[in-house]
Amino acid sequence: MTDRNEWDVIVIGSGIGGLAAGAALARNGRRVLLLERHFVLGGLTQTFEREGFRWDVGVHYLGDLSADAPEGRLLRRLGVDQLQFAPMPPAYDRLHFPDDFRFDVRAPESAWIADLKAAFPGQQDAIDAYCAALADATSVAPLLFAARSTPSVIGKALRWWKGSRIERWAPMTTAQAIRGFVDDPRLAAVLAAQWGDFGGAPSTGSFVLHALVTRSFRNGACYPVGGAAAIAPAFVRVIERAGGEARCNADVARIVLDGDRAVGVRLGDASEIRAAHVVSDVGARGTVERLLPQAWRESDWAREILALAPNIANVALYLGLEGDIDTAGASAANDWWYDSWSVEDAVWGDPFEQARPPAVFVSFPSLKDPAHSGPRHTAELHAWADWKLFEAWQNSEFGGRDGEYLALKDSMQRTLLDVFRDKYPALAPMIRFCEASTPLTMLAFTGHEHGAFYGLETTPRRLMCDALSPRTPISGLVLAGQDVGTPGVMGALVGGVMAAGVIEPRVFGWMH
Repeated sequence: MTDRNEWDVIVIGSGIGGLAAGAALARNGRRVLLLERHFVLGGLTQTFEREGFRWDVGVHYLGDLSADAPEGRLLRRLGVDQLQFAPMPPAYDRLHFPDDFRFDVRAPESAWIADLKAAFPGQQDAIDAYCAALADATSVAPLLFAARSTPSVIGKALRWWKGSRIERWAPMTTAQAIRGFVDDPRLAAVLAAQWGDFGGAPSTGSFVLHALVTRSFRNGACYPVGGAAAIAPAFVRVIERAGGEARCNADVARIVLDGDRAVGVRLGDASEIRAAHVVSDVGARGTVERLLPQAWRESDWAREILALAPNIANVALYLGLEGDIDTAGASAANDWWYDSWSVEDAVWGDPFEQARPPAVFVSFPSLKDPAHSGPRHTAELHAWADWKLFEAWQNSEFGGRDGEYLALKDSMQRTLLDVFRDKYPALAPMIRFCEASTPLTMLAFTGHEHGAFYGLETTPRRLMCDALSPRTPISGLVLAGQDVGTPGVMGALVGGVMAAGVIEPRVFGWMH
């Protein structure tokens, strides 16, 4: 059966990339059908509830979204004016190292630089040189994205015009960049400690992506009022006002091709829906492996995408608390706890042999949201984990896994709970609820291979991968989201806007 009510655009996936693409196209008069295979919209911007407590899945903080910031202007262009964002404290991240050394990452950028110089007085020149490099490298990613998403003539001109900057920074890892300026290992650890914000460990992660993510907070961090649950409805309203629609429980089994052109999608029930354009927000790898025929999976374009490895996986602990938590050690700021000065060694191996995770990220969402009221609060702990621990169950059913898996999950949950009690002893008596999730949960809800939070590897190779373009060799098929943008919420949003720009070029003007 074919749905002959042909839409202008079908968007597969309702993550922030798909939502942004849909809203941008709706703002330009396109009728958009947004299809989500799960029962709730939003991808990693969704929330979930247990016993009256609510947690975010993937939104822990965002960069500057004020009216004067480029990202803030972009949101207004998308028509989601009702979305509000509350500023976080100036010290939005707190970095904890051995020997009770703590460094607070403060906004604005000038305060962060001053604090670095005060904490490491012998490294002032190195800090200045590093920060100059950080600013210079930040411009490379937008140049590459513009070159990939615009017509080839313009793209080639951009690469020629800014070629020296691209050649200098694009091949460099974070560790290489830091070593070029800094000889104090403790300062190096502080500068690299937030690599979890984009999933690129210092020795392999792209310095350009590190710079882009780091400097997105240079004027401060913020959090959505009402929590991440407010995000998806705001975008859907824009889509619906233009005659579009968002459907949950709509599992796309295949992109329908007519020759080398995408003309619609086939759902799991074998029905087909046609449209002039198809936007995929299920990840570049997921698009190639699950939605395209074998012939395309063997193309050079697809092989380049499939050569990229999945990003790092993580285990999370979600806690429900009751009481006055902000006077007992909790804060609206995020805490990064490292057991050693080697921030590179942050991945948790076998929990039966490695007593504790070497690093954890802790967030208290309820303290960030001014709309939250009452004594019931939430906390989240995230630890990077080795996917190999969970590989044996990658084809198992969500909610129906065997006793060996449950024992592993229970062990990791108890360990993370012990870490929380150790770091926040005054909060321990306030715990009322506890639940863990593993990369298998992420795999089930996002389809990301290995349950990778950030999709693909965030290496220089990924940054330079020309196949990660919103433009594909299949006419009518466009890629959206963080794989064609940068990791994280705002990077995925930009990836969605770039996808819309391929279909409606006027959208590219919004990004300046």
